[in-house]
Amino acid sequence: MVVYVLWWQKYDNVEIWGVYSSVEEAKKHIPDDDVENYECEGFSIEEFDLDDFVS
Repeated sequence: MVVYVLWWQKYDNVEIWGVYSSVEEAKKHIPDDDVENYECEGFSIEEFDLDDFVS
């Protein structure tokens, strides 16, 4: 199962904003009209495969 984590960082402060099933769903939760440049605002969306964490 793949999930996408939306997080925001400013300097040493990191906040997890949510875990979503798709990149599109994560982008809906970015509070900015310019979603295409979300990385310039400190947001990141990272993909995780949860099967990698199961032994």
